[in-house]
Amino acid sequence: MNRFRFEFPRLSFGWSINALVGTLILYSRLLAQPTDDSLVLFDFEDSFDLKVTRGQGAELRLERDGNNRRLLVTTRRDAARPSVLLRGPQEGWDLSGFHHVKMDITNIGENIAKIVFKVGDPEDSMEAWQMEYRFDLHPGETRTVADEITTTPWLFSRPLNIVGLRAAPGQPKTDLSRIDQVNISVEHAHKPHKLVIDNIRATAPVRYVDPDGFLPFVDRFGQYKHAHWPGKTLSEDDLRQRRDEEARFLHDHPGPVDFGTYGGWKDGPRFESTGYFRPHKHAGVWWLVDPEGYLFWSHGVCCVTPASAVTGTTDREAYFEDLPTKQSEFGGFYGHAYDAAHGYYKGKGKRDTYNFTASNLYRKYGPPWREEFNRVTHARLRSWGMNTLGIASDAGLCSEHKTPYVDTVWVRGTKKIEASSGYWGKFHDVFDASFREQLRKSLATRKSSAKDPWCIGYFIENELSWGKNGSLALATLASPASQQAKREFVEDLKSKYKSIEKLNTSWGASHASWEEMLESREIPDAKKAWPDLVEFYEKIAVTYFSTVRDEMKSVAPNIPYLGCRLAWANSAMSNSDIVTRTAATYCDVLSFNKYEYSVEGVSLPEGVDKPIIIGEFHFGALDRGALHIGIREASDQSDRGRLYENYVEGALRNPYIIGTHWFQYGDQPPTGRSDGENYNVGLVDVCDSPFPELTSEVRDIGHRLYGCRLRAAKDRGSPSP
Repeated sequence: MNRFRFEFPRLSFGWSINALVGTLILYSRLLAQPTDDSLVLFDFEDSFDLKVTRGQGAELRLERDGNNRRLLVTTRRDAARPSVLLRGPQEGWDLSGFHHVKMDITNIGENIAKIVFKVGDPEDSMEAWQMEYRFDLHPGETRTVADEITTTPWLFSRPLNIVGLRAAPGQPKTDLSRIDQVNISVEHAHKPHKLVIDNIRATAPVRYVDPDGFLPFVDRFGQYKHAHWPGKTLSEDDLRQRRDEEARFLHDHPGPVDFGTYGGWKDGPRFESTGYFRPHKHAGVWWLVDPEGYLFWSHGVCCVTPASAVTGTTDREAYFEDLPTKQSEFGGFYGHAYDAAHGYYKGKGKRDTYNFTASNLYRKYGPPWREEFNRVTHARLRSWGMNTLGIASDAGLCSEHKTPYVDTVWVRGTKKIEASSGYWGKFHDVFDASFREQLRKSLATRKSSAKDPWCIGYFIENELSWGKNGSLALATLASPASQQAKREFVEDLKSKYKSIEKLNTSWGASHASWEEMLESREIPDAKKAWPDLVEFYEKIAVTYFSTVRDEMKSVAPNIPYLGCRLAWANSAMSNSDIVTRTAATYCDVLSFNKYEYSVEGVSLPEGVDKPIIIGEFHFGALDRGALHIGIREASDQSDRGRLYENYVEGALRNPYIIGTHWFQYGDQPPTGRSDGENYNVGLVDVCDSPFPELTSEVRDIGHRLYGCRLRAAKDRGSPSP
């Protein structure tokens, strides 16, 4: 058994003698182990019984290819998310000694398949998500994919309870001792697919490492300590040297020559100058028009702030090497936070935090670090061909009027539909007076941006838990009689059915009276009540969007309403999606957070023609000391750059999309933000150093931005702008 060493193969890219020796030792031990150890879960050969499978929205059959037998999956055209469930033995498999579950898969259909490969089905939703691997499979493509079921290819030989981060080294992602199923599904499958699946197996036996010496695992700069990689900050001299080198680069590369004052296309056609941003369809393609009248495409990044790497220290002091005292010159970078949305700190009240981003900026620039951060950040974005500060960007940075920004209105303190649920919390009771009251209070704080020509538009909230069509209506019925939404629903049913007996007949229910129905919290048979559930769900959506639209425009009549950043169930944009259709009626621009590998084919429901802004996307890798890739995986930093450029190029070819906003500007800390996210998603690392492979591709597409959009219009056969 290995004692913990400070370098290990997956994250070791340093060039020091100690790092090289440590890595060679570990590789020699790995080479001494068997390389063919694996556990076959499903090989679909003669002993395989098709009865252990269940297809939802898909037909399954076995086919023979020479001496090999494989599973053929044919999805139905009308299935939004067809899936294949493969059940394991009743006692489950013990996969606790493996790092991967692999699968061979081929797309023999005619359409790109967006695959979700999931091992097990933990009750905890976060663990369940961690056990998924998502990828795109093109027609004719065959891939061997690996779903990692431990965060690192090694595990601690005895428990080391590391808390407060999504991916902790040396730990499994869930209890692996009784994995009883594997699931393969296709997202957004509005076209038929044909897939061939084979050889599902657990592979890569883990190594066990003695945890002695692992703590602390974060250095004084907030970086992962037990790895080396190109560009890692090893001293304050490194920070200052990069500061000076970047200053020369930014001086020599100030930005695209065709950008106007606001980043609009000054070499393109010019329209009426209204002094504000507005959406505009020109030559068959949607755009924004900037305050000067130039066509504008929003190439942006979210969370541009000197606080990206704020992390909790309470209960975790042992994680940090050389954490400064509160009495030192770095004491001002300590702070406090309270309840967290998820993770270890949820419900724990007040905790101490430390801001590694700001403390590194102080080391880099000295006392004027804040002013220097603002100056350099604006210069970087312009040099990279970016023209938008996305959601949750620093208010002071936005107010300097050097880079256009989006503003976000958060509506707090409303009455919620009690039985509703969602990742970010329960849904507003939009029929309760508190919804409009709290919305007005929030909008009243936006007097400055309401008249600011640099404000591109307002997002009102983020990733609300709409659920699927009808779900909020069911939650309303499961809520108490005091719920205003429930009273509204029952009144609507009274008006429609007149008598409780007629409703009972339609729903197959047995309510004694309308009053008894109001008091009951039982939900009906969804199939029988479906028309009424969908009708009330739509009423919720109409009430929400119309209320927000009316209140927002009364405060900021010239600012575009950018929607509520739809995600999850509402991101498919199918013809049946009520939320998308309703949002299109009331919003100036539709917003979607689309964590995909491509949005080139994104469209809207039939009959809907509105511009779309992508509020979030990203790709992460594990080659620079990160412990979690985030939501979409890249193989390394160069691949992050390639994926970024491909994504934005695809968006530029899409006639609906008027902008993409990368999430986020700065990398998250290895010890996690408040809810534990510790993703490699930054354009810059926790030491404020740009990832060069990524930002070079950002710059490349940023400087070609308007030329690409022009070609999109030409390719559609539209007149040239």
